[in-house]
Amino acid sequence: MSEDIQGVNPASPTGEGREPLNQIQTVVDPAEGNQPQKPPKGFVPYQALEEERKKRKDIEAERDALKSAPPEDSEVYSDEGRVLSKEISTLNEKLRLMERKDARREAESEFPVLRDKKEEFEAFLEDDENKRLSIKKAAKLFLAEKGLLTQDPPERKGLEKPTSGQNPSEPGLTDEQKETIRKTNYREYEKLLRQGKI
Repeated sequence: MSEDIQGVNPASPTGEGREPLNQIQTVVDPAEGNQPQKPPKGFVPYQALEEERKKRKDIEAERDALKSAPPEDSEVYSDEGRVLSKEISTLNEKLRLMERKDARREAESEFPVLRDKKEEFEAFLEDDENKRLSIKKAAKLFLAEKGLLTQDPPERKGLEKPTSGQNPSEPGLTDEQKETIRKTNYREYEKLLRQGKI
């Protein structure tokens, strides 16, 4: 709806009616009312996000499986080579187990409390976050979480006592008092001198 600059309503029946417009009329196109609102820029529907996450997990799982699987092509290894590679892998596994047992013994000797809490410590080591830690670090972490890792701080010795030089004089006697004792009571002065108080 268009308006004249002076506020004249062109649809007035007489044509000269200069009545001001008090109400603003809005015209809605019926085709616009049925359209859904456009989402804001950067908006991603939740379903699409979930689908993307699922696909990403599947792809990462496939990638990890391909990385960890050794190539078993018959062209790569001969029969003897396959047998040797199996023996090497079993020996590597035995070596890892022996190293783990040795590290476990060292941790138990350093922290004897672990022998009493053996089952709890095993369960702690099986946790995915703790598998990556070395046995010694895992033992320290386990004991700290249980409140069993309380090491007393080493004693502080402070300053060493003097071993040479003059002995400090008795705090109750000043230089003037010492001189008066020496002049007036020589025997007392000698006694204090022998005791090391002067």
